[in-house]
Formats: sequence, structure tokens, C-alpha cells
Amino acid sequence: MSWGTIIFCLGWGGVLLSTTMFIPLGWALFQADYIYVGRFLISLMISSFLSVAFVLVGKSKEVKPVQKSELFLTAVFLYLYLPLLAALPFFSLGIDVEQNVGFWGAYFEAVSGLTTTGATIFKNPEMVNETLLIWRSTLGWLGGVLILSLGVALMAPNGLFGINLKPLNIRQNASESLPHRLRRSFRYVVKPYLGLTAIGIILLALTGTELADTVSLTFNAVSTTGFSLSFTPLDSLLNSQALAVLSLLMFAGSLSYPLLIAAQSLNFETFKEDREIQDFVLTIICMSLALALFFPNNGLLVSLTMAINMISTTAFVISDPALITNYLPAAIFFLPVLIGGMTLSTAGGLKVLRFYLLVKRVTYEVVNLPYPNSVESMHYGGKFVSKETMASVWGLFLMYFVGFVVSFLIMSFLTNNFESAWLLALALLNNAGGVIYMSGQYDLLMSMPPISHILMSLIMILGRLEFLVVLVILLPKLLIRRN
Repeated sequence: MSWGTIIFCLGWGGVLLSTTMFIPLGWALFQADYIYVGRFLISLMISSFLSVAFVLVGKSKEVKPVQKSELFLTAVFLYLYLPLLAALPFFSLGIDVEQNVGFWGAYFEAVSGLTTTGATIFKNPEMVNETLLIWRSTLGWLGGVLILSLGVALMAPNGLFGINLKPLNIRQNASESLPHRLRRSFRYVVKPYLGLTAIGIILLALTGTELADTVSLTFNAVSTTGFSLSFTPLDSLLNSQALAVLSLLMFAGSLSYPLLIAAQSLNFETFKEDREIQDFVLTIICMSLALALFFPNNGLLVSLTMAINMISTTAFVISDPALITNYLPAAIFFLPVLIGGMTLSTAGGLKVLRFYLLVKRVTYEVVNLPYPNSVESMHYGGKFVSKETMASVWGLFLMYFVGFVVSFLIMSFLTNNFESAWLLALALLNNAGGVIYMSGQYDLLMSMPPISHILMSLIMILGRLEFLVVLVILLPKLLIRRN
């Protein structure tokens, strides 16, 4: 394992993040907001200097085949290092809105964006400078690119947690180096991602949505982040055409990466071969009908938008939180975010494929209780599900359950409130921070002690990397041995 190679990759990750700072910088220039032009220029210079230094320090002429341990550690360190650079523009927040942010508060905000969680330390986003909000939305968009690239580079080739059951059509080269693997994965991902973003901005603009909301909502919808420029429910802010576009963007963002490539090339055979998208659509339809029954005044479009909103773990504030909590306890209403979107997507949660595998396996075991000696092969989407694949899915479920219990206990200690602790654990571990605001608890994160920002940041990273952190920390010898 080469630490120099890992440092080199971290440097290029920082260069990518520094490049995205031109988006809020351009916005500040467009708005003639020269105070934030200066702040982002300083942040850009600092992050660029550190990132280029990492690249130069880690650069090596020796080309070594990629190792699993290097991939795992690079993924973990990227989510620990990049928020340090992304947090720089947030340090000035307290000056503008009389809010004590501090270092770890800024770090939490950056982690929340890069993990596409969408939780925020802002008391009221409408009081925050618009350029800073655009940067916050940009971090969510960049987080979508990051997790898709890591998924293609790391999870797909290793078939982690049932991904080997999907028709991926992704070529891999075992002899290539780590930087080349990550660079090639990024090129695979960024083209359809940019295309989807451009389409979203154009369509939302055509509906008459304001420019700032258009950019922010598109960035957060395609990355399933769920952060918006205000806590105002979107069904009162947007017209029906805009809601339909937003639903389409959230749905596309929660699709598996190979399906985005197939849609781009008009190859619809891939859709027919992928059983997961059938289950995904079925889940959305069932949930939409259930929401239409519970909230008959919302209309079918709003119910459909809310269903996609939760299943994709985007968690925008679509409707008035009072309408939701009056019908169902928040602890029950937000359970669908546990399912999440499709594997190799920007969505959080357990993912649809694994959820249905677990349901199918549990159903089989219950039905065959009277026949303990029966043997039956299990298939999903026409592919045989091996014992090893099912064991890895059960392993992920076990890690998720333990992680959720630990997160709940930590949040209980910090909040002294069962309902709040449940929502926080659910929101952070599933990268669906918007459920906090969908339940109307806008100031929940404001009343927590500073140490909570550190712990919540770690929980978000744990959920975003699908517990790869646990594998890296607890099983380093296993990773090295299997390289």
C-alpha cells in the first residue's frame, strides 16, 4: 500500500473541490456582492495551495496496480479531508447572521453537503447570504459526483453488498493504478451528471422558478441532497409544473448510475434487465397511493412528489410539517427513507435491491419453517443469489442496525428527547437530513452542544460510505490480505 498515492488522490480531490468554488464566486460577481467575492477568492487560494501541495508531495513516476486497501482508505480520507477545505467560506457566517458557528459547525455543514445529507446549522437559510447558499448547494452537487465516482471505482468492481447482482456494464482493469481508476470513474460519471443538471436547470427555469431557486433546487435534486434556500414548503413556493420537474430530477438522481448511462445512449434494454428499477418504481407507486389516502387534500402530484422525495432520501420540505405530524407520528412517517434509492446512486438508505433481497429471504425462511431440510436456490432479476452475496447483505444490515442503535443512543444523550433522537439517527445515517425539517423541528440542531457537530459528522460519513469506515478500521488485516 502506497501512502503517497493516497495523498496524491486527496490532492486531486481538493483541486476538484477548489474548481467548484468558481460557481459561488461567479454568482457573487453576478450579484455584485464584492464582500463574498473576496471571501471566496481567499478560500479558493487556500484550498488550491493545499491541494496542489498534496499532489506534488504524493506524485510518483512508479505505476502500481490498484489495491483494495488503497481504495477503501482513499474513500474514507476524502470524506474527512475535503470538508476541511469546503468549510472555509462558512467561517464568516457568524458575522452576517449573528450565529456562533465555530470550526466544527462549519465542518458539519461541509460534511452535510458532501455526504448529500442536507441537514444544516443555519437557523434560517433566508437570513444567510445567497452566495453562501449557492455554495452549500454546490457541495451537495459535488457530493453526488463524489459518491458515484467512488461507487464505480470501489463498490462495483468488488461487488460489495449485492452490487454484483446488477447489470453494470462497467469495464475494469486490475493492472491500472489508483489515480487512473479514480480518474476514469470520474469521467464515466461526470458527463451524464452534468447533462442531467443542465436539463434540470433549463426545465425549472421554463416553469418560471426564480434563478437562485432554480440552481439550488436542481443541484440538490439531482444529488438527492434536499437542501433549499428556505424552509418554506415547496408546494406553496412552486407551481405544479415545477413540482413535476423536481420529481423527475429526484427520481433520476436516485437511479443507478448504469441506468443513467443507458438513458443517455437510449439503450432501454438495460432497464428491462434491471430488476431493481422495477421494484423501485413499484415502491414509489405504492407509497404515492398510501400518501394520497392519508392526505387527500394534497393531490396526486404532491403525493407522488413526496413519495419520491422520501424514497430517494432527498427530503425536501414539500408540505406544511403540521399537516404531516397531525396524521402520523414522525417516527413512523419517515421510515421509508430506510429503503432509500437504487444501488450505485446518490441516494442514501439501505437501497432497494438489498431491501427486497432481505424481504425475499425472510419470506422464504418463514414459509419453509415446517420444512427445515428443504433446499431452494434464490434468484433476483434472473441472477442466482449466492450464499456469499446474501451473507454480505446480511452483514451490511447488521452493521446498519448496530450503527443505528449507537447513533440513536448518542443522539439521545445529546438531546434528552426520544423523538428527536430517533429522527436525528434516521436522518443522519440515511443521509436524509431534510426529515428533521419535514417534521417541523427547524431549530433542533441549534440547541445541541458543539461536540454534537463532530459526532453527527462521523455518523453522516458512516452512512454515506455504507460502513466502509467500519471495514477499514476493524478489518485492516483482512483488506490487505485480500488485495
